[in-house]
Amino acid sequence: MEVVNKMMQAKPWQTGEICGPDSAKALTKADVLKRDFKMCKKPLLIVGSEVVNEKYGKGTMVDYIIELSKAGKIPVIATGGAIKAFLEKGFDAAKHVGAMEMAYFLQNPEWKGPHKTGPYDMILTYGQPYYMQWTMLSSVMNFAPQITAIAIGRHFQPHAKWSCPNLREKNWHELLKEILDLVGGGGT
Repeated sequence: MEVVNKMMQAKPWQTGEICGPDSAKALTKADVLKRDFKMCKKPLLIVGSEVVNEKYGKGTMVDYIIELSKAGKIPVIATGGAIKAFLEKGFDAAKHVGAMEMAYFLQNPEWKGPHKTGPYDMILTYGQPYYMQWTMLSSVMNFAPQITAIAIGRHFQPHAKWSCPNLREKNWHELLKEILDLVGGGGT
């Protein structure tokens, strides 16, 4: 009798979003990202409009993204209407680019981005509507293999290299704190 060792694999949050034989690894502990952060030279945070309403600690995810950006020296691109929240907090280092334009621009290995700090070799995504983020990550997976994609939202994104596996809010906040600590932040 043959024994098959099956690993538990995270399932996409929307079950129609199946990407084929290659799927993201479940991000349950920030330590698994050490190697990727050590190897990356030009990371980029891409955040969408959901960043405004999602709570984190005593603030919102806008506060978390600002802290993560400063701690890791990671530039921020805000898609949708998210740019307004960053500017209201006095964080003018965030730039605005549309989510679908980002999917297109990231395919160009020479793209310097609005901060002129690219080309990027890692993206951390959060806050776009699920289907939009799924499409952007699919584009990166298939047409920008030079980029390591990490989805830091609560719901599993199969097209990233690493993605949270549909976490409860408390567990997700603990993981976000670990990621912040990993890049050198103090945490909130």
